[in-house]
Amino acid sequence: MSFFKQLFGQKRTIKSPIFVKEFSKDNRQLAALQELLQKVVDGEKKDNIERDIKLLKYGLDGENNVYFELKNSFLPILCLHDVRIAYNDYVAQLDFVVISHKFICLLETKKLSGNISIDREGNFVRIMKTKDGKEYREGFYSPITQTMRHVDIIKHSLLNEMKFDKLPIYSLVVMANAKTIVNKYNCPAEIENVIIKYDQIKATLERFLNDRTNTYDLSEKHMYDLANRLVALHSPIEMDLMAKYRLSLDDFSKKPEEQLREELKAYRLQTSRAEKIKAYYIFNNNEMEDLIAKYPRTEEELLNVKGFGKAKVEKYGGQILSIFNNS
Repeated sequence: MSFFKQLFGQKRTIKSPIFVKEFSKDNRQLAALQELLQKVVDGEKKDNIERDIKLLKYGLDGENNVYFELKNSFLPILCLHDVRIAYNDYVAQLDFVVISHKFICLLETKKLSGNISIDREGNFVRIMKTKDGKEYREGFYSPITQTMRHVDIIKHSLLNEMKFDKLPIYSLVVMANAKTIVNKYNCPAEIENVIIKYDQIKATLERFLNDRTNTYDLSEKHMYDLANRLVALHSPIEMDLMAKYRLSLDDFSKKPEEQLREELKAYRLQTSRAEKIKAYYIFNNNEMEDLIAKYPRTEEELLNVKGFGKAKVEKYGGQILSIFNNS
């Protein structure tokens, strides 16, 4: 740092939180699940999809609580939401990343129902009540272990690579359910200081900013460099929903016969006009009825329909199958 920067300080233009990667409740995974839900027939698999949609919405509500607190904190920070970093064989799914001129902080959001208790050994126990008022307990994987792994991944994939290996990096587990009570009285100090409620985010970040033992002073250019590098490293996963729910074509609902006739007739007319041939050359009425009866989903199944040989399937199969597969 030059003498003048040391004497007068760096000019700061970041006065309040700026989201470099914005929060949005219009989640891609949620949209994909909702679309899938409309196509799958009633049964256990549909119930599983519906359950996962509720859980995802519940989690997004928790992240929305954290977003609100960050957005309204009036702190000079850069923020990113939902960043997935792959490093060698490791993956860090980061709910929020906060970058200041003195530190980076990773926020892991947990919107859990029930109350949380942490014992002397650092074990996490959730205390729930059944509908009839009976209390039961269940242990769950320590979110502290998860966040520390995320810290290691960010150190190796980002800070070391960009020569900011001395920049302090913190992690917080943020309980985003207003009704949840967290019992930390007997837990180790290193855990007690890491677990906070979402309404404590501003105070906790202010404490980090006002820590006089931390003399690091990152320029705003370097703050943006780190944020933009995280955006570049972000690698969203494309989930195979068919495999996850063990879906086959038989699990999808079918269009009503009248709707199929209308769509097949419209396709036949449009194609015959474009090719300047008779409509029945595409398929005649008897062949159309066999199509409807057999409801082909694949080229192999289409080859079993009356009048459909390999040449016709190669020429028209893609469009015809899309009529049957797009519920």
